[in-house]
Amino acid sequence: MRRIGDRDVSCIGLGCMPMSAERMVGERDRAIATIHRALDLGITLLDTANVYAPSWDAVGHNERLVAEALRTYTGPAALADVLVTTKGGITRGAGETWGRDSRPVPLRAACEASLVALGVDCIELYQHHRHDPALSYADQVRAMRDLREAGLIRMIGLSNANLDELGVALDELGGPDDGGVVSVQNEYSPRYRADADVLDRCTELGIAYLPWSPLGGAEQAHDIGSRYADFAEVGVEAGVSPQEVVLAWLLATSAVIIPIPGASRPQTVDSIVHAVEVRLDAAQFGRLAATAPEATSMYPDDLPRSPLR
Repeated sequence: MRRIGDRDVSCIGLGCMPMSAERMVGERDRAIATIHRALDLGITLLDTANVYAPSWDAVGHNERLVAEALRTYTGPAALADVLVTTKGGITRGAGETWGRDSRPVPLRAACEASLVALGVDCIELYQHHRHDPALSYADQVRAMRDLREAGLIRMIGLSNANLDELGVALDELGGPDDGGVVSVQNEYSPRYRADADVLDRCTELGIAYLPWSPLGGAEQAHDIGSRYADFAEVGVEAGVSPQEVVLAWLLATSAVIIPIPGASRPQTVDSIVHAVEVRLDAAQFGRLAATAPEATSMYPDDLPRSPLR
Protein backbone atom coordinates (compact mmCIF):
# COMPACT_ATOMS: atom_id res chain seq x y z
CA MET A 1 0.00 0.00 0.00
CA ARG A 2 1.03 3.59 -0.60
CA ARG A 3 -0.43 6.96 0.31
CA ILE A 4 -2.34 9.60 -1.67
CA GLY A 5 -3.36 12.43 0.60
CA ASP A 6 -5.19 10.78 3.47
CA ARG A 7 -5.97 7.61 1.53
CA ASP A 8 -4.09 4.30 1.43
CA VAL A 9 -4.16 2.71 -2.03
CA SER A 10 -2.49 -0.23 -3.71
CA CYS A 11 1.14 0.45 -4.65
CA ILE A 12 0.23 -0.11 -8.32
CA GLY A 13 -2.86 1.37 -9.93
CA LEU A 14 -4.66 0.61 -13.16
CA GLY A 15 -4.58 3.04 -16.08
CA CYS A 16 -7.97 2.67 -17.72
CA MET A 17 -7.34 4.76 -20.86
CA PRO A 18 -6.54 1.78 -23.19
CA MET A 19 -10.02 0.38 -22.58
CA SER A 20 -11.49 3.36 -24.43
CA ALA A 21 -9.18 3.16 -27.44
CA GLU A 22 -10.87 3.00 -30.83
CA ARG A 23 -9.79 -0.63 -31.21
CA MET A 24 -11.76 -1.48 -28.05
CA VAL A 25 -15.12 -0.39 -29.47
CA GLY A 26 -17.32 -3.46 -29.16
CA GLU A 27 -15.11 -4.93 -26.40
CA ARG A 28 -16.92 -3.43 -23.43
CA ASP A 29 -17.34 -6.78 -21.68
CA ARG A 30 -13.60 -7.42 -21.90
CA ALA A 31 -12.83 -3.97 -20.55
CA ILE A 32 -15.15 -4.41 -17.59
CA ALA A 33 -13.69 -7.87 -16.93
CA THR A 34 -10.24 -6.24 -16.85
CA ILE A 35 -11.31 -3.77 -14.16
CA HIS A 36 -13.02 -6.54 -12.21
CA ARG A 37 -9.83 -8.60 -12.33
CA ALA A 38 -7.86 -5.64 -10.98
CA LEU A 39 -10.28 -5.27 -8.10
CA ASP A 40 -10.14 -9.02 -7.38
CA LEU A 41 -6.33 -8.84 -7.17
CA GLY A 42 -6.29 -5.91 -4.77
CA ILE A 43 -5.78 -2.89 -7.02
CA THR A 44 -7.57 0.04 -5.40
CA LEU A 45 -6.52 2.95 -7.65
CA LEU A 46 -8.27 3.43 -11.01
CA ASP A 47 -7.09 6.26 -13.26
CA THR A 48 -9.33 7.81 -15.90
CA ALA A 49 -10.05 11.19 -17.55
CA ASN A 50 -12.93 12.84 -19.36
CA VAL A 51 -11.12 12.90 -22.72
CA TYR A 52 -10.29 9.18 -22.69
CA ALA A 53 -12.73 8.13 -25.40
CA PRO A 54 -12.72 6.45 -28.82
CA SER A 55 -13.88 9.68 -30.52
CA TRP A 56 -14.53 13.34 -29.83
CA ASP A 57 -18.29 12.83 -29.55
CA ALA A 58 -17.89 10.19 -26.83
CA VAL A 59 -16.10 12.30 -24.21
CA GLY A 60 -16.66 10.71 -20.81
CA HIS A 61 -16.58 7.20 -22.30
CA ASN A 62 -13.86 5.90 -19.99
CA GLU A 63 -15.39 7.47 -16.90
CA ARG A 64 -18.73 5.81 -17.70
CA LEU A 65 -16.93 2.51 -18.28
CA VAL A 66 -15.24 2.69 -14.88
CA ALA A 67 -18.54 3.57 -13.23
CA GLU A 68 -20.23 0.59 -14.89
CA ALA A 69 -17.44 -1.74 -13.80
CA LEU A 70 -17.78 -0.62 -10.19
CA ARG A 71 -21.57 -0.80 -10.30
CA THR A 72 -21.56 -4.37 -11.64
CA TYR A 73 -18.74 -5.71 -9.48
CA THR A 74 -19.73 -8.61 -7.20
CA GLY A 75 -16.29 -9.84 -6.09
CA PRO A 76 -14.57 -9.77 -2.71
CA ALA A 77 -13.00 -6.29 -2.90
CA ALA A 78 -14.40 -3.54 -0.67
CA LEU A 79 -15.42 -0.80 -3.09
CA ALA A 80 -15.12 1.78 -0.32
CA ASP A 81 -11.35 1.23 -0.53
CA VAL A 82 -11.22 2.02 -4.27
CA LEU A 83 -10.00 5.48 -5.25
CA VAL A 84 -11.07 6.68 -8.71
CA THR A 85 -9.14 9.64 -10.05
CA THR A 86 -10.09 11.63 -13.12
CA LYS A 87 -8.88 14.79 -14.82
CA GLY A 88 -10.03 17.98 -16.49
CA GLY A 89 -8.51 20.86 -18.44
CA ILE A 90 -7.99 19.31 -21.87
CA THR A 91 -10.74 19.87 -24.43
CA ARG A 92 -11.75 17.64 -27.33
CA GLY A 93 -14.20 18.91 -29.94
CA ALA A 94 -15.75 18.30 -33.34
CA GLY A 95 -13.39 16.84 -35.93
CA GLU A 96 -10.93 15.79 -33.20
CA THR A 97 -9.85 19.30 -32.33
CA TRP A 98 -7.82 19.31 -29.13
CA GLY A 99 -7.11 22.21 -26.84
CA ARG A 100 -6.85 23.42 -23.24
CA ASP A 101 -9.33 25.34 -21.15
CA SER A 102 -8.76 25.77 -17.42
CA ARG A 103 -10.81 28.91 -16.94
CA PRO A 104 -13.04 28.57 -13.86
CA VAL A 105 -16.38 28.22 -15.65
CA PRO A 106 -15.33 25.69 -18.34
CA LEU A 107 -13.26 23.71 -15.82
CA ARG A 108 -16.26 23.53 -13.49
CA ALA A 109 -18.45 22.39 -16.40
CA ALA A 110 -15.94 19.63 -17.21
CA CYS A 111 -15.85 18.59 -13.56
CA GLU A 112 -19.64 18.49 -13.32
CA ALA A 113 -19.82 16.35 -16.47
CA SER A 114 -17.30 13.96 -14.90
CA LEU A 115 -19.44 13.75 -11.76
CA VAL A 116 -22.38 12.65 -13.90
CA ALA A 117 -20.27 10.18 -15.91
CA LEU A 118 -18.84 8.61 -12.76
CA GLY A 119 -22.18 8.65 -10.96
CA VAL A 120 -20.82 10.35 -7.84
CA ASP A 121 -21.56 13.50 -5.88
CA CYS A 122 -17.90 14.33 -5.22
CA ILE A 123 -14.73 13.30 -7.06
CA GLU A 124 -12.24 11.90 -4.59
CA LEU A 125 -9.12 12.99 -6.51
CA TYR A 126 -9.37 15.45 -9.42
CA GLN A 127 -6.22 16.20 -11.39
CA HIS A 128 -5.47 19.26 -13.51
CA HIS A 129 -4.68 17.53 -16.79
CA ARG A 130 -2.28 19.86 -18.60
CA HIS A 131 -1.13 23.47 -18.59
CA ASP A 132 -3.41 25.94 -20.41
CA PRO A 133 -1.03 28.39 -22.14
CA ALA A 134 -3.71 31.10 -22.18
CA LEU A 135 -3.63 31.41 -18.38
CA SER A 136 -1.10 31.75 -15.61
CA TYR A 137 -0.56 28.49 -13.76
CA ALA A 138 -1.55 30.21 -10.53
CA ASP A 139 -4.97 30.99 -12.00
CA GLN A 140 -5.37 27.38 -13.07
CA VAL A 141 -4.68 25.92 -9.64
CA ARG A 142 -6.96 28.54 -8.09
CA ALA A 143 -9.72 27.22 -10.35
CA MET A 144 -9.00 23.76 -8.94
CA ARG A 145 -9.27 25.17 -5.42
CA ASP A 146 -12.64 26.67 -6.34
CA LEU A 147 -13.89 23.19 -7.28
CA ARG A 148 -12.81 21.85 -3.91
CA GLU A 149 -14.39 24.73 -2.03
CA ALA A 150 -17.62 24.09 -3.95
CA GLY A 151 -17.60 20.50 -2.71
CA LEU A 152 -17.26 19.01 -6.20
CA ILE A 153 -13.87 17.42 -5.50
CA ARG A 154 -12.10 16.35 -2.31
CA MET A 155 -8.39 16.19 -3.20
CA ILE A 156 -6.34 18.05 -5.82
CA GLY A 157 -3.70 16.53 -8.08
CA LEU A 158 -1.61 17.82 -10.97
CA SER A 159 -0.70 16.13 -14.22
CA ASN A 160 2.07 16.93 -16.71
CA ALA A 161 3.49 19.55 -14.36
CA ASN A 162 7.10 20.69 -14.36
CA LEU A 163 9.01 21.76 -11.27
CA ASP A 164 8.14 25.46 -11.61
CA GLU A 165 4.45 24.64 -11.98
CA LEU A 166 4.56 22.35 -8.97
CA GLY A 167 6.15 25.21 -7.03
CA VAL A 168 3.36 27.59 -8.03
CA ALA A 169 0.73 25.03 -7.00
CA LEU A 170 2.44 24.51 -3.65
CA ASP A 171 2.57 28.27 -3.07
CA GLU A 172 -1.15 28.56 -3.82
CA LEU A 173 -2.48 25.37 -2.24
CA GLY A 174 0.20 23.91 0.02
CA GLY A 175 1.25 20.27 0.07
CA PRO A 176 -0.48 17.14 1.37
CA ASP A 177 0.04 18.13 5.01
CA ASP A 178 -1.84 21.36 4.29
CA GLY A 179 -4.69 19.70 2.41
CA GLY A 180 -3.20 20.95 -0.86
CA VAL A 181 -1.51 19.10 -3.73
CA VAL A 182 -1.57 15.37 -2.98
CA SER A 183 -0.40 13.89 -6.30
CA VAL A 184 1.48 14.53 -9.52
CA GLN A 185 0.85 12.36 -12.56
CA ASN A 186 3.69 12.74 -15.06
CA GLU A 187 5.23 10.67 -17.78
CA TYR A 188 8.02 8.49 -16.35
CA SER A 189 9.46 5.28 -17.76
CA PRO A 190 12.71 3.74 -19.01
CA ARG A 191 12.37 5.93 -22.09
CA TYR A 192 11.57 9.24 -20.38
CA ARG A 193 12.91 10.56 -17.08
CA ALA A 194 13.06 14.29 -17.71
CA ASP A 195 10.95 15.06 -14.65
CA ALA A 196 13.31 13.53 -12.09
CA ASP A 197 13.43 16.91 -10.35
CA VAL A 198 9.65 16.81 -9.90
CA LEU A 199 9.90 13.28 -8.53
CA ASP A 200 12.59 14.39 -6.07
CA ARG A 201 10.38 17.21 -4.80
CA CYS A 202 7.39 14.89 -4.46
CA THR A 203 9.53 12.39 -2.55
CA GLU A 204 10.66 15.14 -0.21
CA LEU A 205 7.11 16.33 0.51
CA GLY A 206 5.27 13.01 0.48
CA ILE A 207 3.30 13.85 -2.67
CA ALA A 208 2.21 10.72 -4.55
CA TYR A 209 3.89 10.44 -7.96
CA LEU A 210 1.86 8.52 -10.55
CA PRO A 211 3.95 7.65 -13.64
CA TRP A 212 1.73 7.45 -16.70
CA SER A 213 2.73 5.08 -19.50
CA PRO A 214 5.37 3.53 -17.19
CA LEU A 215 6.17 0.97 -19.89
CA GLY A 216 6.62 3.65 -22.53
CA GLY A 217 3.14 3.46 -24.02
CA ALA A 218 1.30 0.82 -26.02
CA GLU A 219 3.76 0.91 -28.92
CA GLN A 220 6.79 0.29 -26.70
CA ALA A 221 5.41 -1.86 -23.89
CA HIS A 222 5.73 -5.12 -25.80
CA ASP A 223 9.37 -4.60 -26.79
CA ILE A 224 10.81 -3.15 -23.57
CA GLY A 225 13.25 -6.05 -23.43
CA SER A 226 14.62 -5.48 -26.93
CA ARG A 227 14.91 -1.71 -26.48
CA TYR A 228 16.50 -1.81 -23.03
CA ALA A 229 18.81 -4.77 -22.60
CA ASP A 230 19.37 -4.22 -18.88
CA PHE A 231 15.67 -4.70 -18.15
CA ALA A 232 15.63 -7.91 -20.19
CA GLU A 233 18.77 -9.24 -18.46
CA VAL A 234 17.43 -8.50 -14.99
CA GLY A 235 14.19 -10.17 -16.02
CA VAL A 236 16.09 -13.34 -16.89
CA GLU A 237 17.94 -13.19 -13.57
CA ALA A 238 14.71 -12.74 -11.61
CA GLY A 239 12.64 -15.12 -13.70
CA VAL A 240 10.09 -12.48 -14.67
CA SER A 241 9.22 -10.42 -17.73
CA PRO A 242 11.03 -7.16 -18.61
CA GLN A 243 7.70 -5.36 -18.11
CA GLU A 244 7.47 -6.63 -14.54
CA VAL A 245 11.07 -5.51 -13.97
CA VAL A 246 10.13 -1.99 -15.09
CA LEU A 247 7.32 -1.78 -12.54
CA ALA A 248 9.51 -3.23 -9.80
CA TRP A 249 12.23 -0.68 -10.65
CA LEU A 250 9.75 2.19 -10.41
CA LEU A 251 8.45 0.97 -7.06
CA ALA A 252 12.01 0.76 -5.75
CA THR A 253 12.91 4.24 -7.04
CA SER A 254 10.79 6.15 -4.51
CA ALA A 255 8.29 5.34 -1.80
CA VAL A 256 5.85 7.87 -3.31
CA ILE A 257 5.74 6.27 -6.76
CA ILE A 258 2.49 4.52 -7.71
CA PRO A 259 2.74 3.33 -11.33
CA ILE A 260 -0.50 3.25 -13.31
CA PRO A 261 0.19 0.87 -16.23
CA GLY A 262 -2.63 0.55 -18.72
CA ALA A 263 -4.39 -2.70 -19.52
CA SER A 264 -7.25 -3.92 -21.66
CA ARG A 265 -7.08 -7.66 -20.87
CA PRO A 266 -7.53 -9.42 -17.52
CA GLN A 267 -4.34 -11.45 -18.01
CA THR A 268 -2.31 -8.26 -18.29
CA VAL A 269 -3.53 -7.31 -14.82
CA ASP A 270 -2.11 -10.58 -13.48
CA SER A 271 1.35 -9.57 -14.72
CA ILE A 272 0.99 -6.05 -13.32
CA VAL A 273 0.18 -7.36 -9.86
CA HIS A 274 2.95 -9.97 -10.02
CA ALA A 275 5.47 -7.14 -10.40
CA VAL A 276 4.81 -6.16 -6.77
CA GLU A 277 6.52 -9.39 -5.68
CA VAL A 278 9.71 -8.76 -7.69
CA ARG A 279 12.69 -7.79 -5.52
CA LEU A 280 15.75 -6.13 -7.05
CA ASP A 281 19.12 -6.22 -5.36
CA ALA A 282 21.26 -3.09 -5.20
CA ALA A 283 23.37 -4.06 -8.20
CA GLN A 284 20.32 -4.75 -10.35
CA PHE A 285 18.65 -1.51 -9.33
CA GLY A 286 21.83 0.42 -10.10
CA ARG A 287 22.03 -1.06 -13.60
CA LEU A 288 18.42 -0.15 -14.33
CA ALA A 289 18.72 3.36 -12.93
CA ALA A 290 21.78 3.95 -15.11
CA THR A 291 20.02 2.89 -18.32
CA ALA A 292 20.07 5.82 -20.72
CA PRO A 293 16.54 7.10 -21.43
CA GLU A 294 15.39 8.44 -24.78
CA ALA A 295 15.34 12.21 -25.03
CA THR A 296 11.77 12.83 -26.12
CA SER A 297 8.39 12.54 -24.49
CA MET A 298 5.84 10.13 -25.86
CA TYR A 299 3.37 13.01 -26.20
CA PRO A 300 5.34 16.25 -26.61
CA ASP A 301 3.54 19.42 -25.62
CA ASP A 302 3.18 21.32 -28.90
CA LEU A 303 1.48 24.33 -27.37
CA PRO A 304 3.65 27.26 -26.26
CA ARG A 305 3.99 27.79 -22.55
CA SER A 306 2.92 31.10 -21.01
CA PRO A 307 4.49 32.78 -17.98
CA LEU A 308 3.69 30.88 -14.79
CA ARG A 309 2.21 33.89 -13.00
